[in-house]
Amino acid sequence: MRGRIELHGGSLPEFSSSKRLHRRVTAGVLVLVGWLWPSVAFTQDLMIPGQRALTDVEEIELVYAGSQSIPKIIVRGRRTANSFVLSSHRPSDDRLDLSAQTGVWQPIVTCQTEVSLIPPLHLRIDRQGTEPCGAMWPLQTTNKSLDALSFRTLLVRGTTSSPVRIEFVDAQQAQAVAERLTGHFSLEVPLASLARQVDLRQLTHIRLVADTDVDLVIDELAFSTPSSEPPPTPSMGFWYWDYRAAIRDPESMVAICRKQHCRRILLQLPDVHDSDHIWTAYAQLFAVTKSADIELYALDGAPDMIDHATPLISKLDRLLGLMGNQKLPGVQLDIEPYLLDSFPEDETIFDRYLDTIDRVKSALRGRATFSVVIPFWFSSTIHRQRPLAFSVMDRVDEVAVMSYRTDADEVMAISDDVLRYGALARVPVWLALETTSLLLERHVILKREYRTALADGVLDPVRRTLALDSQAKMESPEQNHRMWFRIHHRTAVRPERLSFAGRTEQDVQLMIMNLFTRIHQATFAGLVIHDLPGYLALTQ
Repeated sequence: MRGRIELHGGSLPEFSSSKRLHRRVTAGVLVLVGWLWPSVAFTQDLMIPGQRALTDVEEIELVYAGSQSIPKIIVRGRRTANSFVLSSHRPSDDRLDLSAQTGVWQPIVTCQTEVSLIPPLHLRIDRQGTEPCGAMWPLQTTNKSLDALSFRTLLVRGTTSSPVRIEFVDAQQAQAVAERLTGHFSLEVPLASLARQVDLRQLTHIRLVADTDVDLVIDELAFSTPSSEPPPTPSMGFWYWDYRAAIRDPESMVAICRKQHCRRILLQLPDVHDSDHIWTAYAQLFAVTKSADIELYALDGAPDMIDHATPLISKLDRLLGLMGNQKLPGVQLDIEPYLLDSFPEDETIFDRYLDTIDRVKSALRGRATFSVVIPFWFSSTIHRQRPLAFSVMDRVDEVAVMSYRTDADEVMAISDDVLRYGALARVPVWLALETTSLLLERHVILKREYRTALADGVLDPVRRTLALDSQAKMESPEQNHRMWFRIHHRTAVRPERLSFAGRTEQDVQLMIMNLFTRIHQATFAGLVIHDLPGYLALTQ
C-alpha cells in the first residue's frame, strides 16, 4: 500500500519509487519476457548500496521501474531455502479419519509397542527405560503433507488405562500436544489452539505418547468441520491518505463513501508536528462518520517504525486524549518492513516487526480495534518455524491483505490461507484491490558463475561495483577477489494484473460482487480499495 509515511517523527508525501518497486518485487506477479530490455541495459557500472560485506554474494537482482535506467539493486547471500511447500494434500470432505492411516506406524524410542489395525484402533505400550514411549504414523500422502487448515475440530473417543498425549508434527518439525487422554474419553478438541503451535497446512505425523505402560483403545480419531457455517457479511472500505482534504470537506468524503456503499474509511493520521487545530479537526471527523454509519479508522505506519515506534504511540495517545469519552473505532498499522534497504539480509527485521506490533497493541490497551496490513505472501514466509501471517494474526484483532490482482481467481488463490486461518482463529480478514497507477517493473536476476565464458558481469566487493558489459568475462576473478555473475533470467511485473487503473468503475464493482459471492468464510470482512482518489479517477 502506498501513501504518507512517517520517518523519525517527520512525514513524506509518498513512498519513493524505489520503495514502491521493492514492494512490487516481493508482492507482484512475475511474467517471463525477453524482449523488454534493450541491450544498453546491460552495459552499466553500478554501485552496490549498503554496508554489508560482499564476500558471500550468490544472487543479485536488478529492478527497473518504468523507464528508469538506474535499477534498484538487491544483493542476496547464501540462504536456507524456505521449506514451505504448496503441494500439501488438502482433503475435500468435511471429515478425515486419521485412524485409517495407521498402516505404516512405528514405535517411538525404545519400547515394546503393539498396534492392532483392525477397528477399533488398539495400542498397547510396554514402556522400557525412563523416556516417554508410544507410536507414531505419517499423515503424508505420496510425499505430500496433510493440509488440515480447513478443519475446525479433532474428534477423539475411546478408553485408556493410563494418560496418553496426542501430538502433531509439521514439516518445520514443530510439535504440539492436541489433547491429554484419560480414562473413558469422548472429546471435540478445537483446532484453533493447535494452529498456534504447528502449521496445519503441513502436518506430517501424529504421535500417541505415554509416560507409563498403556492399554489404549481409540474408537474414533478424526478431523471434522461443520457442514455449514454462518455466511459472511462483507462490506467495502477505502484507504485515504489526504487527511487535510478530509478535514477541509468531511461531508464530501462521507457522501462519496455512502454513494459507493462503503462502511469504512481508513484515514492517515496527522503528522506529529501538525498544529493542535489540525489534530482537533481530525478527532472531530469520528463523530461525523459515526452519524453516517461509517467506521473511521486511524491509519499510520512506515518501514522504519520497527525501530522508531515511539512517535506513533505518542500520536495515538494524543488522538485518544482528544476523543475524550468517544470511542475510537479502530487503528490500522501499515508498516511494510520489507521495504527497508537491509531486507532480506537482516534476519532480525521480522523479529523487530512483531515486537513493534506488540508495543502498539500494548499502548492501545484495548481502547480500539487493532488492524494490521500484510502482503499476501506473509502466509508462505516462514519465520521462526511459523508462517509470518499467522504470527501477525495471533497478535491483532483483524488484518487487511494486500491481495492486489485484477482476476478474482487469483485474488482468492493468494488469499486462501489467510482466510482459512482467520476462519479458524476467528480473526476478521479484509482483502484489498488496487486502483492507482503502477509502473511496469523489469527484473534481471544474476547468479554466481564460475565459468568465464558464461559470465555477464563482475562484482568488485572492495569497490562495491557491479560491471555489466561484454568485457566482464575477459577479466580474471582473482583480481581483488572479484566475482563473476551470469544473467539467470529476466522477468516483468505487469501493472494491469495488479491494478484496475485505466479500467472502469464497473470493472471494480463486478470484481467486488464476484468476490462477495464466492468467498464463504464467516470471518471474511470485506474489501478495502486502494485508494479513494484512485477509485474516483476510474472511468464511469
